[in-house]
Amino acid sequence: MAGGADFPRAGGGWGTLDGYLPVEGEIVGTYDPMFAVRGAAEAVAVAAKDVAGGRAAWDRPADAANSLERMDHLVSALADLLRQQADALPKLTADPQAVQAAGLVTEAAATAVKLGEQLRKAGGVARDVR
Repeated sequence: MAGGADFPRAGGGWGTLDGYLPVEGEIVGTYDPMFAVRGAAEAVAVAAKDVAGGRAAWDRPADAANSLERMDHLVSALADLLRQQADALPKLTADPQAVQAAGLVTEAAATAVKLGEQLRKAGGVARDVR
């Protein structure tokens, strides 16, 4: 392989960085999590719009309870990501407002944790609905 460094590929075999384009699902270095966050936010917004517009609905109480459980997982991941962002923000810049912003992001993470607790309570009660 002329030129670039060889490396193992996610699907097996070896590759080189010369003219290399990563395949779907393969991470080369780090990536900006904003794209994943945007995709998740868009998916949740579409679901909310579809439910409000009558294009989507829960068929059984168990389905609603399962949705609450999935939303709890979503909010838990959001709280984790917010804490990580709060830690990262002051390291990204020397701007003194970054510390203030990080504090507000930390508060948002705490709010997400409280929302998760409320979703777990609601899900527990919803599980008993017949």
